[in-house]
Amino acid sequence: LYRKYKAFKENRVRATTLETQCRAIELHILPFFRDLIVSAIRPADVAEWQNQLLKKGYSASFARQINAYLRMIFKYAVDFMGLRTNPVKSQICKPEKGNIDFWTPEEYACFSEQIRDNIELYTAFEILFYTGMRKGELLALTLADVSFIDKTITINKTLAYVAGKYVFQPPKTQKSNRTIDAPDFLLREIQDYITHIYDPQPDQRLFNRSRVWLGQAITYICDRIDLKPIRVHDLRHSHASLLINLGANPLMIAERLGHEDVKETMNTYGHLFESHQKEIIEKLEKIKL
Repeated sequence: LYRKYKAFKENRVRATTLETQCRAIELHILPFFRDLIVSAIRPADVAEWQNQLLKKGYSASFARQINAYLRMIFKYAVDFMGLRTNPVKSQICKPEKGNIDFWTPEEYACFSEQIRDNIELYTAFEILFYTGMRKGELLALTLADVSFIDKTITINKTLAYVAGKYVFQPPKTQKSNRTIDAPDFLLREIQDYITHIYDPQPDQRLFNRSRVWLGQAITYICDRIDLKPIRVHDLRHSHASLLINLGANPLMIAERLGHEDVKETMNTYGHLFESHQKEIIEKLEKIKL
C-alpha cells in the first residue's frame, strides 16, 4: 500500500513535501503497521498506534501531522484500492494554542550585535527579522528581487534541497508569491552588503549558503551569550509580534507573511492581539477625556 501511495503522490506534490512525508511515514508509521493486513486494520489498532506515538513526547502539532499522513494513506486505499472504510476515525490530540517562540526586539538586538562584524550573516538576519520571510525564501533571493527604487522585495521562489542538490521551487503557497515593502534602513544594509559581493549579477543568489547556515549561527551565538535559542522559522513569529506591537492589523500581517488568509494569521497570533486589548481600552477612555 505504501509503495502505491508514494507513486500516486510523486507527481501531485512537491518533491520536498513527498520526501518529508515519506521520511515520517517510514519512521513513525510503517514499524507499527508493516506486518498487518490492510483490510484487517481497525480503529482500535489506530488508537493503539496513536497511544504509542503520544508516549514518545512529541509536540501536538507533530503528532497531528503524522496522524494526518496515516489518514491520507488509508484515504488513498479507500478511493483507489477498494478498502471499505478509513480506520483513522479521530484526531490524535487537540492542537496547541499560543505556543510560539519569538525574540523581542531587545533580544534580537542582543543577538544581532554579536554578528555585526559578519556582514553576510548580519544582513541575512536583518532581512528575516524585519520582513518575516521564510528561510528558503531568503536563501533564494537574488539581486533582481530587490528594488531600491520601489523600496520593495519580491518573493517568487524558495530554495529547497531535493535528491542531494539545491533547487529553486515556487513559494510554499499562492499567497506566498508576494512583494513586500522594505524599510529604508534595511535597503541601505542590503546595498552595503552587495558592495562586498564580487561582480554581483541580477540572477545571482544574495546568500549562496546551505539551509543549515542560519540555524548553526543561532545555536552558536545563543550558547555564547546565554540567549534563549529559537528556530530560524521563529524569526517569522518575531516579525509578526513586532508588527502587532506597532499596531499592524491582521490583514496587513497576513499579506506580509504570505498567509493564505487572515484566519491563518489569527489562529497563529490571535493570543498576541488579545494582549493589546487593555491598551486599546485605555485609548478608548481617552476619547471622552
